[in-house]
Amino acid sequence: MHIQVIDQDYDDGFHQKCFVSCELFNSLSFFVGQVVEIQTGAKRYINSVWVGRAVPSDAIYFNKQVSLTAENHDSHTTNIFKTLTPTKANRITVDVILTNINDVEKAKKCVSPFDDLPKTCLNILNHLYLANNYVVNCSKSKYSSMVGIAYIIIQDASQRNSGTTADCLSVDMKCIVKINTIHSLEWFNQINRNISAPKPGGIDFVLSMLKDLVCLPFTQRENFAVLGVKPPRGILLRGPPGCGKTSLVRYLAASENILLVSINGPEIFDSLPGETESNLRKIFEKTKLLSQEGPCILFVDEIDSVCPRRGVSSSTNASRATAQFLDLLDGMDFDDDFLVIGATNRPSAVDQALRRPGRLDREVLISPPDLHQRLEILHMNVTSFPVVGDLDLAAIATITNGYVGADLKALCQEASYLAMAECKDSGENVLINQEHFIRASRQIRPSLQKGAEGVVDVRPVSWGDIGGLHEVKRQLQQAVEWPLKHPEAFKRMGLSPPRGVLLYGPPGCCKTTLVRAAATSCHVTFLSISGAQLYSPYVGDSERLISEVFHKARACAPSILFLDEIDSIIGKRSETGNHGVGERILSALLNEMDGIGVRLGEASGSAKQKLLEGSSQGFIEKSQTTEEADNKQVLVVAASNRPDMLDEALMRPGRMDRVIYVGPPDVVARHQILSVYTRGWGLSDVTLGQLAQETDMYTGADLESLCREAALCALTENLEAAAVSHDHFRRALTSVRPSLTQEIICQYTSLAFHAVR
Repeated sequence: MHIQVIDQDYDDGFHQKCFVSCELFNSLSFFVGQVVEIQTGAKRYINSVWVGRAVPSDAIYFNKQVSLTAENHDSHTTNIFKTLTPTKANRITVDVILTNINDVEKAKKCVSPFDDLPKTCLNILNHLYLANNYVVNCSKSKYSSMVGIAYIIIQDASQRNSGTTADCLSVDMKCIVKINTIHSLEWFNQINRNISAPKPGGIDFVLSMLKDLVCLPFTQRENFAVLGVKPPRGILLRGPPGCGKTSLVRYLAASENILLVSINGPEIFDSLPGETESNLRKIFEKTKLLSQEGPCILFVDEIDSVCPRRGVSSSTNASRATAQFLDLLDGMDFDDDFLVIGATNRPSAVDQALRRPGRLDREVLISPPDLHQRLEILHMNVTSFPVVGDLDLAAIATITNGYVGADLKALCQEASYLAMAECKDSGENVLINQEHFIRASRQIRPSLQKGAEGVVDVRPVSWGDIGGLHEVKRQLQQAVEWPLKHPEAFKRMGLSPPRGVLLYGPPGCCKTTLVRAAATSCHVTFLSISGAQLYSPYVGDSERLISEVFHKARACAPSILFLDEIDSIIGKRSETGNHGVGERILSALLNEMDGIGVRLGEASGSAKQKLLEGSSQGFIEKSQTTEEADNKQVLVVAASNRPDMLDEALMRPGRMDRVIYVGPPDVVARHQILSVYTRGWGLSDVTLGQLAQETDMYTGADLESLCREAALCALTENLEAAAVSHDHFRRALTSVRPSLTQEIICQYTSLAFHAVR
C-alpha cells in the first residue's frame, strides 16, 4: 500500500502529532500516541500518531515541530517511516535561538524576562519527544511568545533510566534543562545558509592565504595582545568579474563556521540626506551585535560603489558615504570580533584613504585561472553531468584561455542545453560530448573580453591554410608557440620568452594571416588595435588606451597583442622638438613593453596570486616567488610594410626581440598557395606547377585574387560550370597583375636589420 506523507497542520496547536485515518491506523497496527520518525528527503521529524477526521485513507498528515533542521519544506512524498521507543529524559543541554538580536545580551545577563530561561525552555519542551541534534520550532508555543524564543536546539540529552534502550526521550517537568549558548535568529539563519556554500574551484592558493588572514585574528587573539600587534581590520579582495570573489568568501565563512553579513554597495544608498550614513551605521551596529555571538565577517560586495574615489565623483552623497565608512572602520575596537572584507573589480575606483594600513590592511588579488585551474573548475562543474566516456576536459581547458569561473560554469550549462536540444525529439538519454563543449565555446565569450578595447573575433586559421613560408612559420612558432608549449625547456636554458616580434615585408605577403594562425594554434587571447582606434582628439586619451589594452592583455594572459600597420600608429621621433600625439603613443608603448606601466599587483597569470600590501609570517615565502609583475606572457606582434618609418628605440632587442622578413613567395610556395586556394575545386587541364612558374612577383594576396578571377571567368561562360580550366587562368592573368617589382623587393632586402634576429 502506497502511503502519502503530507506536510499539513491538522490544527494550529503547539504539538508534534501526526494524524491518520481510522482505516490506516488499524491496518498499520498503531496505538494512540505511538512515537514515529518520518523522513522526507534529508529531513527527519518526530511525531506521535493520532486518528484524525477528514484525513484521506492513504495519507499521513505530519507535523514539523521537532526536526533535524529548522528549515521548512514544501509537501512531498516519502516512503521512509519507522516507529521509535521513547523513555523519560533526565537532563537536556540546549542552545536557545532568540527572535530579537537585541535580546541576546539581556538573556546572557539573565535580565528580565530572561531571569529564568531554563525553566521557560522546560515549559516549552514539556510533553515533547526529542533526540540529540533535533531542533524544536517554538513559533506556536505560548511560552516562547512571551520571551521571543524562535528555536531550541537539543545539543545533548540523557535518559532517566540508564538500563533501558530508547530511540528518543520524552520530556516532563522533572527534567533538568541546561543552557549551552544563546544566539539570535539572524545568526542561526546565516549559519544554516552557510552550510550549503559550495567550494569554488581553482583558487586553493588564495583560499589558504585568505583563511590565514581571516582566522588568525579570531583564533590567536591572545597572541596578538601579547605581541602588542593589532590584527587586521579589513581585507580588500580584488579581481575581474566572475573570478570567484563572492563565492570564496561564502565558502570560507561556511567552512570555518563564521557568520557572514553580506551587503551590496548600491543597496545602502538613499536619496534623502543622511539616510545613507544612517544605513551604514545600522549595518555596523548590527554586525557588532552579531559578533558577540561568534566570529563575524562583514562582506561589502562592489565596495567601489560604497567608497568611490573622492574628487572624481560629483555626488556629494557618495563622498559622505565614503567619509562615514572610513569613520566606522576607524571606530572598530580591538575586542570587536568581526572583520570587514570588501570585493571589487575596479580597485582604481576605490578611495585611496580606504586602502591604507589600519583600514583595509591587506589586499588579495584573484587573477583569471590558468590551464590547471580551468581544468579543476571544469571537473567540478561536470561532476553531476551525464557525459560520454571520451570527454577530454583537458582539451576544453586549453581552448578556454581567458575564461573565469563564471564563464566556465556558463560554458558547461550551454553544453548541457545543446545536448538537451539534440535529444528533445528522439527521446534518448542526454549525454554531453566533446562536440557540445566545442560548440558552446563559440557562443560563450570570456567576460574579460566583453566591451574591451582591442578584442576582435578571430577567424580560426591553421598553419596548413598558409602555403609556403616554412622558415617564417618556424621562426614565428619559436617566438609564440615554444614559450607556451615548452616552458620547462626555456627555464632549463635560462631563456626569457620574447617580448615582441616584428613581421615586415611587402604588402599582401600574409603577415596578418600568419599572426592569426599563431594565435589559433596556441589558443591564446588575441587582441588587436589600429591607428583608427588609438587616435583621439582628447589629450592623453590615446596613451590611456594603450595602457588599458596592455592591462587587458595581462589579465587575459597568455595573450598576443597585434599591432597591424604599426608604422601608421607610431613613427620615428622628430628632431624638431615638436612632440605630437604619435611620440606620446610611442613613449606609452615603450613603457608598457618594458614593464614600467605594469600596475601594482597586476599578475600575468593565476599562479601569481599574492599578497599585495602588508605581510603575514605564514606566507612571506609564498609571496616572495611572485613579487615581480611583468609581461612575460604578453607577446606584442607588429606588422609593417614600412619598417624604415619605425623608431630605432622600438627595434632594439628586449622590445622587438625577433624581426622576421616575410618576403614574396618563391615557385614552391606559390604552388602551395595555389593548391590551398583551389582546394575542393574542379580543375580541367590546369597544371598548378606551370601556373606557379608564370606568376613571378605575385604575392599571396595576388594569387588569391587570381584564383577568384579565374573562377569568375568560368561562371561568366556558364553558370552551371563545375570546373576551372587553364584558359580561365590565362584570362585571369591578363587582368590580375603582380603587385611587386624587383625594385620593391630590393628596398626591403637592403634594410639594415634584414638579417633575422
